[in-house]
Amino acid sequence: MLVWRQCLLYSALCFLTGCQSLHYYGHSIKGQWQMVSQRQAITKVIAKPDTTPQLAKQLQIIEKIRVFAASLGLPTTGQYDTYVDIHRPYAMWSVAATPELSLTAKTWCYGFVGCLSYRNFFDQKFAESFEYQLKTQGYDTYLSRVTAYSTLGWFRDSVLSSYVYKSENELAELLFHELAHQVVYAKNDPVFNESFADVVAEEGLKRYLVGRSDGFQAVVIRKKRQQQFVELVLSYRQQLQKMYQSTLAVEEKRKQKQILFSMLRQQYQQLKELQWQGFSGYDAWFTELSNAKLNSIAVYNELMPALNAILMADGFDLPAFYQHCQELAKLSKDQRNRILNYSSPVTEVHHD
Repeated sequence: MLVWRQCLLYSALCFLTGCQSLHYYGHSIKGQWQMVSQRQAITKVIAKPDTTPQLAKQLQIIEKIRVFAASLGLPTTGQYDTYVDIHRPYAMWSVAATPELSLTAKTWCYGFVGCLSYRNFFDQKFAESFEYQLKTQGYDTYLSRVTAYSTLGWFRDSVLSSYVYKSENELAELLFHELAHQVVYAKNDPVFNESFADVVAEEGLKRYLVGRSDGFQAVVIRKKRQQQFVELVLSYRQQLQKMYQSTLAVEEKRKQKQILFSMLRQQYQQLKELQWQGFSGYDAWFTELSNAKLNSIAVYNELMPALNAILMADGFDLPAFYQHCQELAKLSKDQRNRILNYSSPVTEVHHD
């Protein structure tokens, strides 16, 4: 399909479904148009005389990763074979929100992807303004920075300058994750979608690193720290959930919330000093805590154990695992959660 037709299709879908305000709608089209209109074939970028050796090397690594991704049964045709210099450090900024004393995620609904517990922006100031509006309404918020995203096959996704200089292991995991979204996607269920993509990315990376003991060991250490971080955060999220649902007075809940956040930070410091030899990679995350920030960890991790169990039951056969999860994606969210033994959090749905 021609570029202009792609953009018209995207515009029409957003407009006809009434999924966004006019300002946000225009901003989204402009941001996506930049990705489409400025992309260049990776092979041509590598061959250009003014391409730096470092960029050429990174793009060659990505070409190798794409070939391997195809062996995992991931859809690489027309995906990540182009490059875009977006002239900013992040692809998007994402805003999530919850009430002050609740883990109920505020959710925005979009016609063709369903309801999501975040809203993405291509412009940082626009995102910050939106977050400020939510704060004035009493919401807990979390503004995160996004280096990569998937259009779920609506467009040819490109390699972006916001992440092209990551390490080879990080690039492989990132591409496997984003491509997995095109294999399985369940509307209105970001926890299932992100957990599935993370399981595929993790398994794909293990296979990519076969025979490379040095790289594999680094991944093992990183994954162990990540698992410990997630378990710590989710344990306090559960405590917050129990406290919010209690009969305590509002002021007492506010007090208990700050106590739990303080305890979480203290537990993190102990973990860092006693088990991580001072590794400080998560320090920035703990600078400012909120309900919405804790929810973001749950979205990417809570269903991974259940989905990993399915992958194991399928004999680590990825095509069989994909088919299994495609069948799960066809079910209602409640049916899927019952099968996966997961209690989905309530969401506060907001339609524009």
